[in-house]
Amino acid sequence: MKADVLAMPGVRSATQYARHTALQLGAAAQRLDWVLLPMLAFALSRMLIFAVGLIGDTFFETDPGHWVAAPDNPFLSLWAKWDSQWYVQIARQGYFIRPGQQSNVAFFPLYPLTMRIVARILSVDVVFAGFLVSNFCFLGGLIFLYRLAALELGDRTAAQRTVFYLAFFPTAFFFSAVYTESLFLLLTVATMYFARTRHWLLAALCGMLASATRNIGVLMWGLVMWEWLRAGGWRITSMHRRKSWRSLWAYLRRHWDQPLIIAMIPVGLLLFMLFLKQNFDRPLLFIEIQSTWNRENIGPFAVLLRDIPRIFEVEIKRWYFTHVFNVTATLLALGMTPFIWRKLGEGYALYVLILILVPITSSLGSVARYVLPLFPLFIVLGGWGRRAAVDHTILSTFAILLGLLTTIFVNWIFVA
Repeated sequence: MKADVLAMPGVRSATQYARHTALQLGAAAQRLDWVLLPMLAFALSRMLIFAVGLIGDTFFETDPGHWVAAPDNPFLSLWAKWDSQWYVQIARQGYFIRPGQQSNVAFFPLYPLTMRIVARILSVDVVFAGFLVSNFCFLGGLIFLYRLAALELGDRTAAQRTVFYLAFFPTAFFFSAVYTESLFLLLTVATMYFARTRHWLLAALCGMLASATRNIGVLMWGLVMWEWLRAGGWRITSMHRRKSWRSLWAYLRRHWDQPLIIAMIPVGLLLFMLFLKQNFDRPLLFIEIQSTWNRENIGPFAVLLRDIPRIFEVEIKRWYFTHVFNVTATLLALGMTPFIWRKLGEGYALYVLILILVPITSSLGSVARYVLPLFPLFIVLGGWGRRAAVDHTILSTFAILLGLLTTIFVNWIFVA
C-alpha cells in the first residue's frame, strides 16, 4: 500500500518538490554562511555572558561606592565599568583636563563620538548607546573576520572556528561593554579585508577611522602598505633581487595614486592631535597624561622579567587570577608570532608583535583585553582546530573562562 501511494504522480511530485526546496534552502544557507555563522557565534556568546553577568551580579556582593553608569537600568550598568566612565564622560561633556590628575584626553574620540551620535538619533542615554554601538560593531567585526579568515585560510570551516574562538575568548565580554574593543576590531579587520581584496580606498577609510579610535590604529598604515607592496610583486625574501624591485617600480608607475590613498590612514590620529593643539596647546597630551596612571615606561623585556615571577608568589591576592591570565595572554601572543609569520605572512606577524610590545612597556595589566583585536592570532587558532578534540578543548576552555571572568568583571574586580 505504501509503495502504491508513493508511486502516485501527485505524491511523487510533492516529494520531489520538498526535496528540491530543501536543497535550495541548504544552498542559500551555504551562500549566506558569512552572515549566519558569525550571527550564531554572536548570539550564543552574548547569551552566555548576559546570563552569567546577571547571575554573578545577583549572587555575589559588590563592594559599595563604585560608579554606577545607569542607576535606573542595572543590566546596562553591568557593562559599563572601569574605563567606561571616561567614554561616557566624553560623550556627555566633551574633553577637559585637570592638572596633575587623570583626564579623559587619554582616550581617543571616535567611540565616544559615535555614542553621542547614536544617543541623539535614538533619543537614548549615552550608556545605552555605547552598549548598542559595542554589540553591533562586534557583530560586524565577526562578519568581516569570517570573510578574511576564509580568504586567508581557504577553508570556511576554519573561518567558522575563528569567529567562535574570538566570540568565546575569555575576555570577549569586553566586546559588549562600553569599551572600544568592538569598534577597533571592526575597523581593523575591515581595513585588512579591503586591502586583501585590493579595495584601497575602503581600506584607507576604515584605517583612518581605526587611527581615530586608538593611537595604535595608525599601525594599519604599515600593514596596508605592506599588503600593497605584496600586490606589486615585492617580497621580503626577494628584497635584494633587482627583478622584484623592477616589478614594484612598474606597479607604482601604473598605480601611483594608491600609496597616496593609503597615506590617509594616519589622518584620524593627526586630527585628534590638531584638536588637542587647538584646545589645550599640547598635541601629544594623550601621551603626556599617561604619567597620571603611574605608567612608567621601562620597556617590554623589563616588564616581563618583573611581572612573570609574580605568578609564583605563595600569597594569593585578589588580583592573582587575572594577573596569571594576563601573563598567559602575553606569552600566548608572543609565542604564536612565528606561527602567524609562517601561516599568514610577515606583515601580520609584525603587526601582532608591535601591538603586544607597545602596551607592555609599563605593565602586563591589560594584555588580556589588548589581545582581543589581534585577529591574526585567532585566524591561526582557527586553522589549528581541525581535529575535533582540539576544537572542543579550545572552545570549552574559552567558554568556561569567559563565564568566570565575566562574573569577576561585573563585580568590579579588575580584569584587564
